[in-house]
Amino acid sequence: MADRPDLDRIFAHLASPPAAGDSPLAAMRAMVEDYGMGASGEGLAACRRLPIMIGSLEAEWLVPPGASTSQRIVHLHGGGWSAGSISSHRAFAAEIAYRTGQAVLLPAYRLAPEHPFPAGLDDAMAALAHAQVMGPEGQGTARVAVSGDSAGGNLAVAVAARCIEEGLQVPHALWLVSPFLAPDLPADRFAAPLRDPVVDPSSTAGVAQMYAPGMDLLDPRISVLRTTAKTLAGFPPVLLQASGAEALREQAVRFADAVWQAGAWLKLSLWPGMPHAWPVFVGILPEAEQAIIEASEFLKQPQP
Repeated sequence: MADRPDLDRIFAHLASPPAAGDSPLAAMRAMVEDYGMGASGEGLAACRRLPIMIGSLEAEWLVPPGASTSQRIVHLHGGGWSAGSISSHRAFAAEIAYRTGQAVLLPAYRLAPEHPFPAGLDDAMAALAHAQVMGPEGQGTARVAVSGDSAGGNLAVAVAARCIEEGLQVPHALWLVSPFLAPDLPADRFAAPLRDPVVDPSSTAGVAQMYAPGMDLLDPRISVLRTTAKTLAGFPPVLLQASGAEALREQAVRFADAVWQAGAWLKLSLWPGMPHAWPVFVGILPEAEQAIIEASEFLKQPQP
């Protein structure tokens, strides 16, 4: 790409080593909390924040002015199932809300290793069920989309699959950003070099083992890339955004192929040279806003 000081600064930030003495888990959590480098955007100032409890699950609504009462979104944050929080992804979620005109529910799902699988998935299911019956103004709707970045994208796919397989109300759309779909990364078939330092191909299995200790990591609830064709056939429309510079791009392509072969609708949007989960850098990176605009147009559609 052309000379891009903004991108160079972000990649340098993401590649910086952890503080001396940090455990790997502490380093991961600190990195995710600071991932967006102080991201802001118009949505953060415009949206009303409404903290709630869903049983024992902490969550927060980001409510834009004039929010739709018929459509809303649940966003599942990234962080390898072991990091991330409401504060780390608030600016991103607020920008989604502002651009779509829909309230966004951001749950603080339980994190591994303290709360291993299926705790995070159970919390994501609880957040979706709550959003379907109780919006920020108290009303219910069947038109709830689920979005997720990185490991949150994995949870979003797992949520949709579980809803289909258990006969529950399925999200009406999915938006996946740089989703971590399987612990075993497929061989790279792209000519473009990888640049993004966030997802280390040598450590993805270890991250998954921390999330689901003692389990078969190829279980489709964990390796959602292996969701069956029968289940994928029932998926709602999907927008999948990934960077051509990240190690997860091949997973994105293979998942798109699987969804298409199952007969469901998916738009694959590959962006050259971007960092992992680049829409999180709202207010810092122009392509972050552009990707959110692309997603907002998708999420505002009256999906079938």
